Amino acid sequence: VAFLCKHAVILSNKKLTQSHTIHESIRVKSGAWDDSGVFLYTTLNHIKYCLPNGDNGIVKTLNNPVYLTKVFANTIFCLDRDGKTRQIQIDSTE
Repeated sequence: VAFLCKHAVILSNKKLTQSHTIHESIRVKSGAWDDSGVFLYTTLNHIKYCLPNGDNGIVKTLNNPVYLTKVFANTIFCLDRDGKTRQIQIDSTE
C-alpha cells in the first residue's frame, strides 16, 4: 500500500505498518504500482520509482505534468492536464 501526501510517499505493508517514507521537495501528483511490485509516482517534472526496500530514483523527466492511471509492462497510462489519455514508454529493466 502506498499513501501519497503533499510532499511525501509513504509505503506500508498490508497491515498498514509504515515501511518507508520518501520526502519530495516538489508536490507529488499521482502514483501507481506496476506488475513487479515497484511503485511509480509523478511530481511536476519527473516520473520516479520506489522499490519495496526503500530505494528510489528518477525514471524519466517530463516536459508537462501527467497523472498516472496504470502501469502495464513497459507502458505508463496517464492523463495530461487537459484530461487526454497518454501512453509513455519506459525502460523498466534498470
